[in-house]
Amino acid sequence: MSTELKFFYEVTQHLSGSLQLDKSLKHCFDYLVQHIPIDGIYINLFMQESQEIQMVAHADRQGGQLLDRRIALTPEMCDSLNDRERPPIRILNHISMDGVSHHVLSQLIPGAKSLMLLRMQCDDFHLGVVGLYANKEQSFRARHADLLQSLHQPFSMVTAFNLQGRNLLAEKAQLEAENRSLRRSIDSREDVIGANSGLRQVMEQVEAIAPLDSTVLINGETGCGKEVIANAIHTRSSRSNKPFVKVNCGAIPDSLIDSELFGYEKGAFTGAEKRKQGYFEQANGGTIFLDELGELPLSAQVRLLRVLQSRTIVRVGGIEPVELDIRIVAATHRDLQQMVKAGSFREDLWYRLNVFPIAIPPLRHRREDVPLLVHHLLEQFLTRFKLDRLPSIAPEQLAKLQNYAWPGNVRELVNAVERAMIQSRGAPLVFDFLSTGGEPETGHSGGGETVVIDPSRASDHLVSLDTMTAKYIEHALRITGGKIHGSGGAAERLEIHPNTLRSRMKKLGLM
Repeated sequence: MSTELKFFYEVTQHLSGSLQLDKSLKHCFDYLVQHIPIDGIYINLFMQESQEIQMVAHADRQGGQLLDRRIALTPEMCDSLNDRERPPIRILNHISMDGVSHHVLSQLIPGAKSLMLLRMQCDDFHLGVVGLYANKEQSFRARHADLLQSLHQPFSMVTAFNLQGRNLLAEKAQLEAENRSLRRSIDSREDVIGANSGLRQVMEQVEAIAPLDSTVLINGETGCGKEVIANAIHTRSSRSNKPFVKVNCGAIPDSLIDSELFGYEKGAFTGAEKRKQGYFEQANGGTIFLDELGELPLSAQVRLLRVLQSRTIVRVGGIEPVELDIRIVAATHRDLQQMVKAGSFREDLWYRLNVFPIAIPPLRHRREDVPLLVHHLLEQFLTRFKLDRLPSIAPEQLAKLQNYAWPGNVRELVNAVERAMIQSRGAPLVFDFLSTGGEPETGHSGGGETVVIDPSRASDHLVSLDTMTAKYIEHALRITGGKIHGSGGAAERLEIHPNTLRSRMKKLGLM
């Protein structure tokens, strides 16, 4: 028996060794790692109808697991995946060589540096890929790809069989736009834009504290994304399948704080016709996020301190304490230490809350995240504005966004992008309203929030035009899946000739 035939036989045997895809993939990994320098293997499903990639299963040295994590794609990325010229086996010794792979793996397996992709076909449509990855660059050679040449059908058949059992293929054919929008909104809550750049240090703290039950205090300016970080802590914890309850402490009237936070018994007061659970009980087993904690009055701070000390509550009108298994994440834009000195915040509560502080930098201190956030926002607004494709942004307009001070942080950026889309009417987005002179300009977004734009707070920090152009071209290549020419390619999106784009890429060291 030849080496190639023996390899095919062994892989097929390991894949067929279990009816459970996670176990099959783990058996397969244990064999493959003896022949190919991999750190893990995964199977992704291409959900064309919903324009998503779904990670179905993953295996590495720690074990195998079934997954249901979805990543939204742009229409151009979907076109790239459907391209019949896309090779059946690809070696990417730098993940950034392929826009789609970089977009997906940076969110699913950020440690991967090299990748081999085995394309799966089923009934003449692109089912998805098997990905074999390594955590260092330049790991794979042509001989490794040669070993995989005969494995398209075994992987496709085993995957299709298991997916049919999980009812995913039926879902693939039936998904409608409404479900697509819902899943994208769920994904947007799970993902942290800038986790590998401007928020890298924050996310390192999140990864460190998430598995524990310690209390976390998040500090940051208004609109910088404190709720996103709180949710990231919850989703990465052992409580991720339990409730995540958000409480805006500044929005609760003083007279209702006790009944809203701790609940009440039937008959506790006029109108209390039945027992009601408060926010703390609703979050039992999970995480409660106390946003704008600095707005709580001193009387409520005393009762919150008691909860932190005893992990019990007493409902309004009740006597018996209710025990809680709960994790507390608090957030504020105010300086609690100064409030302690001023006597408006209890010192003992401050010490109880400040177990593990996380400070979120304002957007003006992480300008490299602006292009990523803008692209994410455009994807979110795509459905609302009923657009077929993402609107374009000229390099000088993107530079304007990166050099603006963003006093309102991400919330202001959201409003600015929405306003630009409303005004553009399909044309390239323009953000000239961010740099008008005179008094700060006030506008209204389509969502009803007021946009306050203060040019006097814009930064004088500038980068070279070549640097901005290079970053924008890289951004265009990411959202087009690396496609330069043709329909949906970067040249078309940037409205320049493909040869001109290639020339600029060579000049900027991008080719």
